[in-house]
Amino acid sequence: MKLTYLWLLTSAVLLGACSNSMDQVQMSDYPQSTVGLTISNTQNTFFKAFYDAYETEVAAQSSVTAFLDNANNDQEAQNQQIETMISKGAKALVVNLVDVNQGEVVIQRYCDKVSLVFFNRSPGDKALAKCQNAYFVDGDATQAGILQGLKVLDLWKKNPSWDKNQDGKIQFAMLEGLVGHAGAQARTKWSMSTMENYPTLGVPTELVFHEHAMFNKDVAKGVVGQWILNPEFARVEVVLANNDAMALGAAEALSEKQINVPLFGIDATSEALEAVKSGRMTATVLNDAKNQAKVALRLASNLAAETDPLNGIDYRMEHRIIQVPYQEVQ
Repeated sequence: MKLTYLWLLTSAVLLGACSNSMDQVQMSDYPQSTVGLTISNTQNTFFKAFYDAYETEVAAQSSVTAFLDNANNDQEAQNQQIETMISKGAKALVVNLVDVNQGEVVIQRYCDKVSLVFFNRSPGDKALAKCQNAYFVDGDATQAGILQGLKVLDLWKKNPSWDKNQDGKIQFAMLEGLVGHAGAQARTKWSMSTMENYPTLGVPTELVFHEHAMFNKDVAKGVVGQWILNPEFARVEVVLANNDAMALGAAEALSEKQINVPLFGIDATSEALEAVKSGRMTATVLNDAKNQAKVALRLASNLAAETDPLNGIDYRMEHRIIQVPYQEVQ
């Protein structure tokens, strides 16, 4: 039953990746609207790509007035930014939470004042359900994990030398993102389960190290640096990371000790793509920052103008959640 479920789910999400790979947000006819964006930080390269794409799309839409700000990882500063944007007339806000544990507080405080479009960091399903003015835009984290797991299996089969102890099992380490982050949990779960349980391709696995590195490059470098000091690390044959920033941090730690281990990330940031090209990383998966930014802006604009939320958006919405598909990187 478990294998059948994984097969059906994988088929569905991979079909979604194939069928939704093109731009599905209409560029024209944004309604007259005033919106805002407050992002947790732009040190994260994926968030920076989202912020830049959002800003570019705003500049292309003369009917949209937008306020943009960076909370620099300070939740109180982000709350003040929300207050300021509302006072300036914003009717809908795109919010990338600094602290996912404060999502319910943010919804309780602002649900009656403004429409909220959360991006990447969910306030939680229960909190979202309590506010009819709250929405969530993200990549499909389950799909990301499956695609990452499949890439590991594909290259494992092609590189038998990766199995250092020739036991037919993948000994691996996992760098997970934020504690309690639903996307990080899904990426981790489905990457690991795909490697072991995917029909006809699955390989027995053994998790040697697993630690949260907060989606942060420097934190990940420190974590992996500590792993390397443990004799058990010599058994690790593959390192997985929930995002490219952590994978790049791991790459630096490994490089400093002249250790070569296959290393997989998620996001396909420009820095990660260069690292794959140079051999410092093995592979990554595209997290479509550009289309997520377009969806978030278009949704916020529609909500601010009190028109159909999905006007100009061809992605499906369920329970006020829109998931933009991940894509393989060839």
